[in-house]
Order: sequence, then C-alpha cells, then structure tokens
Amino acid sequence: MNIKYYSTSENPLRAIIALHGWTGNVNSMKPVAKTLSLKDTKWLIPEAPYLASGKGFSWFEGNDEVGWKCEESFEILKNIIKTLREEGFTYNQIFIIGFSQGACLSMEYIIRQKFSLGGILPISGFLKYKNRAKTDFEKESSKTPILFLHGDLDKIVYPKESNFSFKIFKELGYKVKLEIFSGGHKIPLQARPIIQKFILEQLLFI
Repeated sequence: MNIKYYSTSENPLRAIIALHGWTGNVNSMKPVAKTLSLKDTKWLIPEAPYLASGKGFSWFEGNDEVGWKCEESFEILKNIIKTLREEGFTYNQIFIIGFSQGACLSMEYIIRQKFSLGGILPISGFLKYKNRAKTDFEKESSKTPILFLHGDLDKIVYPKESNFSFKIFKELGYKVKLEIFSGGHKIPLQARPIIQKFILEQLLFI
C-alpha cells in the first residue's frame, strides 16, 4: 500500500483520509491538505491500487461490460481505519475527503460499514452502484454526517450526480448537506471555510 502522511500536530485530534480522483496518485491530495490548514490533524493520503489506462491510478477496475471491482480499494480503507483505531482515534475522529472517483469510493465504502465515521466529504462525486445503494446499506453507518460539494459548471461529473447521492443518503437517514459552487471539476477554493467548519463542528459532539 502506497500512502503518504502529513500531520499538523504531534498529538492530532482528528485523522483525515484523502482520496484522489481517477488517474491521480499518492501526491495528488497533499495540496488540498495544505490548503485546508487544519490544526491538530493527521492526514493519510493513499494511492489507488489499480492502473488507470496506463497513466495514474484508479479506485475501480473493469468496464461496463464485464463489471467493476473495488475490493482492493475497500481493503486499503479498512486497513487504514484499523490502524487509526489502534493508534487511539475513535471512529468519530476519522474523516474521509474524496475528489471525483475518490468521492465515489468514500460513499460506496461507508454505506456498507457497520460503523459510522466523523464525516465524509464527497467532492464532485457520484454513486457508482446506484441500484445497490439501498440494498447494500448498513444502518450502523447512518450516523456519518455527509457534506456534498460540487461545481455548477462541472462537465466531467455533472452536478446532478451529487443531487442524486444527496437524495439517496437523506432517504437512508444520514445527516446530509449539499453545497453547489460556481466552477468546474475541481475542489473550489471558496469551499475551504465550509469544509473546515464541517470537520470542526463534528468534533463538538464526541
């Protein structure tokens, strides 16, 4: 497992797992970690396990004809969270930020877990297994707060994808919030204070 660590404290109060998008790598999300400037935070930035068309990496492997798999990606998240728990972090102190395909993985992963996290933040994301969301849903995960972020001019993953995900997770009982920003397929700088507030607010309820 290729993973980079970045910490803003010797004794962090929270851990954030940052998941890059399609064709990204282990270095893709470090600028996001630095831009957010969250104190007392341990960042874990893993690299996806599958090759993406010969360039970069992917959290999913396959195609629409033969189907898609992401077992290795789920295993990476499972092992990271297990290690964080062994280090003393509670589930409520663990967050996942995912961009694009990484956002997709964050949603597909949490909906199938028998525990809740401090929160997930899918940015410019989508649900891949739309027809399985409600059948694969584990109720124990529904206390995970979710902040959806999307650019209104995104032509790679259309904003309707976040709207759809928002409705599904809301129906399943999650505490959800959706923010649509002016911009394309990127992590908008103007989202910084909203992301910071979302993460910091969750720790008030531990």
